[in-house]
Amino acid sequence: MKKHYFLAVPIEEKQRMILQNWIHNHKSSLPFKSWVHPEDYHITLAFLGDIEQHSKLIELTKRVNETLKNDQQFEISLKGIDVFGKAESPRILWAGVEHSVSLNHLQTRIVKACEETGFQLDRKPFRPHITLARKWNSVQPFIKFARLDEVFNDQPSPSLVSSIHLYQTNLDQIPKYEAINIFPLKRK
Repeated sequence: MKKHYFLAVPIEEKQRMILQNWIHNHKSSLPFKSWVHPEDYHITLAFLGDIEQHSKLIELTKRVNETLKNDQQFEISLKGIDVFGKAESPRILWAGVEHSVSLNHLQTRIVKACEETGFQLDRKPFRPHITLARKWNSVQPFIKFARLDEVFNDQPSPSLVSSIHLYQTNLDQIPKYEAINIFPLKRK
């Protein structure tokens, strides 16, 4: 079984708990086929796909270390729940984050490091999000309930981005994402 790799921001425990609490309160009315394990919550910066050459991972690790050597930690906050896909039958339920210049800048630089290492990346615009569930699984259409996009406005939820992880996907395990390299950011 091929393994896929990606670079991502891991989600801190306190934000995972906020998301889990929201899911606990709404899951019965949201029949998605699969729910993401809380330890797998992350914000993807660059999806690398299958990597057949170990030397490419070594080169990427060096380049990402160099790219991040002066980057400082920063905070992000949860903002809303939304979907990707057809309105009546979405493929992804996700939690968003407040706009962050630091996060956007970091993602741009990570993509550049990956491309300089020879990776062909998807060039869709960056939409930072945390996937919560996949594949609507009901004959009834999905109905976007009131305030879906304002779910976390009443709860302060800043979280520290203190590292970037290089993850490997293990489809036969739960949780399925394994951090095979951690790139720490400097403390302020």
